Amino acid sequence: MKSNTSTVTLLHRLVSDAQQREQVFVAVAAKEEFGYSFREAPASLVLLIARELDGKKLPFELSDFHVSIRGEKLNTPTPLRTCEATVKVVVRGAQHHRVSDGKGPVAALDAALHLALDEIFSRLKDVRLTDYSVRLVDNTGGAASKTVVSIEFSDGTDAWNVAGVSEDLVEASLLALIDGYEYALLPVMSKVA
Repeated sequence: MKSNTSTVTLLHRLVSDAQQREQVFVAVAAKEEFGYSFREAPASLVLLIARELDGKKLPFELSDFHVSIRGEKLNTPTPLRTCEATVKVVVRGAQHHRVSDGKGPVAALDAALHLALDEIFSRLKDVRLTDYSVRLVDNTGGAASKTVVSIEFSDGTDAWNVAGVSEDLVEASLLALIDGYEYALLPVMSKVA
């Protein structure tokens, strides 16, 4: 396993049972092989542990999403661009279909997710995306290379980092957004200090 020291240390701190720790190491190794790095995304590691050991399910399920971008006058000093995102989120069997605009596809997805989730989970109303970065895992595939999206969230008191990996930038961003909101919904004692 190629996990770095900080990931291994965090894993030892969060999982005391040696057999369970080995089970999580296997899951972490598979994710890292795909492109994840939990050193930059400890909140995603906490979620992976919860899913692996406790069978934790998302408190919400994204059943569908769509992002569109329209642009005009791109070679002018004031280009016009509109990004719109639609999400369908299922919570406790009920579907919530929301649409929002943003300055880019990630901002539009983030806003649509807030519209769908804030009314159900009041704890998310103060949660904000505070930092966003992208890097390629293996750029030998050109435009089809895997993309790692790292997002920092804050609720005004605490901050946490998550990641999403996909060959599609929008999908990687959406995976990270979902992890960020799911982590915000964890009980306080489950979170990484």
